[in-house]
Amino acid sequence: MENENTMQPFAAGDIFIGCTLLNDPDDDHAGMGRIRQYDEDFTYKGELWTEGGQHLVGGLSFDRNGVLWAFNDLRVIHVDPQSGRQLPLAESFLPRVYRSASFASDGSIYLGEHMLADDPPPGIEKLTTIQFPRVPGDGVLGYGNIYKYAADWQLAKDYDVENCPEMTGFKGVTHSTLHPGEQFITYTAETGKRIMRYDVINEEQMPDLVTYPGDDLRDGVWAIAVAYLPDGRLAVTRGESFDLLDEHGAVLGEYPLEGYGWSEICACRDGEHVIASNIWNGLVAKVNLATGDVVGQLDTGFKAPARTLAGHAEFPG
Repeated sequence: MENENTMQPFAAGDIFIGCTLLNDPDDDHAGMGRIRQYDEDFTYKGELWTEGGQHLVGGLSFDRNGVLWAFNDLRVIHVDPQSGRQLPLAESFLPRVYRSASFASDGSIYLGEHMLADDPPPGIEKLTTIQFPRVPGDGVLGYGNIYKYAADWQLAKDYDVENCPEMTGFKGVTHSTLHPGEQFITYTAETGKRIMRYDVINEEQMPDLVTYPGDDLRDGVWAIAVAYLPDGRLAVTRGESFDLLDEHGAVLGEYPLEGYGWSEICACRDGEHVIASNIWNGLVAKVNLATGDVVGQLDTGFKAPARTLAGHAEFPG
């Protein structure tokens, strides 16, 4: 019996979670792509089984038309908000392992390239059995760039941005977010010590917003996910917590969360809350920024080693 697509038309405040069914005994990141839908109180509404790619569906976000974007391997996934069904796969995007998207007011799209390596680093087979997708023709894992696409989804720019060391040795731009002023993109390589910025208007690297101290990548003093609020404040997950930063990188608030592994974060439509998700313990939490209270939480039931929670997004309506 085929998996049934039960995702409903999107309603304001609905929360969408990338929750791939990992079922390949030879590849611990592979399985049947799936996005689950919940209402604003984390009540389950339905799910969509996606096409395109064989690994984790992640990097969820909404464009200015309400279309849900996600990524799997070298493909870009789009879901129609009116029907809750996946749109045909577009062939115009370069085949890259993207993992984050930002949407400008002129219709431009900025995609961050998750991978940066010619080959998997030595010893990675001791940590994961994933069969890495490779860029067709070149055969590399990726270049760690940021790509600008025009409103018609045609490539406009390929930005060769700076990258930084991170724990695994194969990641480039794992998370990225367009500043509300739309002049620059702020981005990270998760578990790296730099919160980097690139000026997409003048096409030049900017000084880091934050550079964390120390040279030991195992000390846990790092950044993971980043997301701008509409007022220019930046939410940054740090592993067991997230910080809220001002425009100069100063810490406005620290928010502890349950367990390690908070790998994704997004701003809510009300400007007063954020939603964070944890790929290690399977939790999704909605946090009030003024009080620090967790006002809603979902336990997906998928904990390590079933690390399937690879992205989430709230529908703005």
